[in-house]
Amino acid sequence: MRPSKTAVFLINLVQDVNILRPLIFMASRDFGFETRLLISSKFLGRDMFGIWQSEVDRICEETGATHEVYDDEFTAFQTLTNRSGLIFAGSDSNLSAHSTSHNVLRSAPPGFIRIVLQHGFECVGFRHSGDHVRAHGTTVSFGADIVCSWYGGDSLTAMSPSQRTKLHVTGPTAVLQMPTLPMTRLSDAPGLVCENLHSVRLNISGDFKSQFVKAFEEFCALQAQDECQVTLRPHPGGQYVLKNKLPLPENATINNAPMYRVDLRQFSYGISAPSSVLIDMLLADIPTAVWRDGNGVMDSASYDGLTEISSPAEWNAFSKEAVNHPDQFIDLQRKFLQRQQMPLDPRDVYERFARLFQAAERIQTSLRPTEPERDRVLFIANGMVPTLQLSFLKPLAPLFDNGSLVNEILTEVRIREEMQVSPDNIALRGWLEGYLTDYAPSIIVFCRYSGPASEIILSWAHNNDVPVIYHIDDDLLNIPADIGERKSAYHNHPDRVGAVSNLMTKADLVYASTERLNQRFSGRFPGTNIVAGRIYCSGSVLREPEQREITKVGYMASADHAHNLDMILPAIVQFLDRNPDVVFELFGSIPVPTELERFGERISTAPPIANYDRFLQEFSSYGWDIGICPLTPIDFNLAKANTKWVEYTAVGTAVIASRDTVYDGCCEDGCGILAETQEEWLAALELLARNPDERIKQISRAQEKLNGDYTVARLREQVLHIFDQAKEIAKRRVAA
Repeated sequence: MRPSKTAVFLINLVQDVNILRPLIFMASRDFGFETRLLISSKFLGRDMFGIWQSEVDRICEETGATHEVYDDEFTAFQTLTNRSGLIFAGSDSNLSAHSTSHNVLRSAPPGFIRIVLQHGFECVGFRHSGDHVRAHGTTVSFGADIVCSWYGGDSLTAMSPSQRTKLHVTGPTAVLQMPTLPMTRLSDAPGLVCENLHSVRLNISGDFKSQFVKAFEEFCALQAQDECQVTLRPHPGGQYVLKNKLPLPENATINNAPMYRVDLRQFSYGISAPSSVLIDMLLADIPTAVWRDGNGVMDSASYDGLTEISSPAEWNAFSKEAVNHPDQFIDLQRKFLQRQQMPLDPRDVYERFARLFQAAERIQTSLRPTEPERDRVLFIANGMVPTLQLSFLKPLAPLFDNGSLVNEILTEVRIREEMQVSPDNIALRGWLEGYLTDYAPSIIVFCRYSGPASEIILSWAHNNDVPVIYHIDDDLLNIPADIGERKSAYHNHPDRVGAVSNLMTKADLVYASTERLNQRFSGRFPGTNIVAGRIYCSGSVLREPEQREITKVGYMASADHAHNLDMILPAIVQFLDRNPDVVFELFGSIPVPTELERFGERISTAPPIANYDRFLQEFSSYGWDIGICPLTPIDFNLAKANTKWVEYTAVGTAVIASRDTVYDGCCEDGCGILAETQEEWLAALELLARNPDERIKQISRAQEKLNGDYTVARLREQVLHIFDQAKEIAKRRVAA
């Protein structure tokens, strides 16, 4: 008899097979659902060795499930029509990598309860690493009705408030398919090294792939001296080692089987860069170490408490300790798992998933709200640059969270990745047009973009009547050498200058960060629709001023602002000589000038933080009494925005800034001190240092102005008005 309910499983990434497999067995064997596997055509292309297609065939043989291939959500919809039940996705979010499953969930018939599973310990939309944020941003939403997570509460650091109502804590499906039979490990059992070299974590903050490969090779050489074997496991989706045909040391072998067919207990220890496979190793109770790059740049905070190693010598020392004294590591790891508060008992996890099948059996149909989305915004940027976060993601976050706006981010990094796969322009155009058609943006915003393929995107937008905005916050057509040879060479490359010029002339609306920038571009591009916003950076008071003796002066800047600091160094040096109890701190990538080195520990540094929300929270804890905003009087700087004044004011820091710049307006009415000569800079520093009451009054006035003129709500209103202007201009273009 035909079952009354259907369980559909969307398989798009090769990793989805591993995540969904236990539930496929539950649906078919335990609950008698008609079980169908919908496999995206992209999955077939990703499975370069045919491993996972064979696994799908085997799963169908063992469960009686059927499978079919779909090209897009329209063909998938035809399969789902006249059915009801559950539809599971192993990966779903509004990011481009998950768009195939995401679009199917969004367009699924109302008779289905749509479910997405957390597919990794750190997973977009659930828990981001710093590198995830740099690559994908912080605003992620799901197309599913129910979001199954590995854990709950405070651990879901990246889940939007609007998505938390969908939450169902289940634990990982991996515990439902772990080997349980007794096993005795061989005395000469090899160690296991797992690579995930395709991950953004090993690419976005620096190229750590070569570090890992070199460390692995040298580690194998050390192991060979003791006649020890090493097993290397490629990431199922990335397959970096095999794709790139990297030579394998003689004492190393490859294990490329699906994780549920590997008994990790057979290995004497495990090593991996930050990745979910570390959790598999912990569950198998083998000594486990987390690899980090030599400089500790890679974000591994989610794995704090586990053993960390970096150099080949540390790998080797860990391997010997793991073999001879495994209990010290096992105890550490069990405590780590306890702190995560993940459901890990297979019976408990099974029952949590069983409730979903039981609910589907009771529910006749799922009545989902089908309110139309207000706008689907596509942001295009060179990367997760601060401008994108400041100008759009931060002010629009509440609208993304409540679903009244949908957004996706396409970066130059992603486009260049596709260019490697599609080297000719025809193939690249096909991919880009397919991407745009699938996402169907209602407005496109190029944010500081100077990368490739802008002409293809502009052409698609014009052909589909989609308004285009170009947002610019620097004179990217005239980058002076003063800000650094490397940055100047980067922006002044003919391809980048050409891309910016093309976007400036062909976008429906150019959105400039300041009025001076607006005036400058209006002169260069007569006839172009250019507007300037009243606000560039918004803020709110995070920390009120404190009545105390001054102890810290700071400057927040990247390395390309070194020339600005050099301009006032004599005043800084003289001030520090006069005030021996004061510390001077540099926040960002700006190097310490040689003139300040003689002050030793009184000069401190803090590294840059890419995620803007995290940066502000961290910055508010630094306790700066005075923040400086020097700008050399060059044309490039005259078009700068007053971002530092907003950020300093938000964290309760008094401001001294260069006169005759963008800071003139915000420092009016006693909300900051303006200076030009060395004498004026020194006098301003001394005034604030020796008059705590005046410093408090200045900050209070500035924070009052911040709360009135620079609110997030005002910037959000400004951005939405810019969107409306672009739509009106596009309508006139279409009509003409």
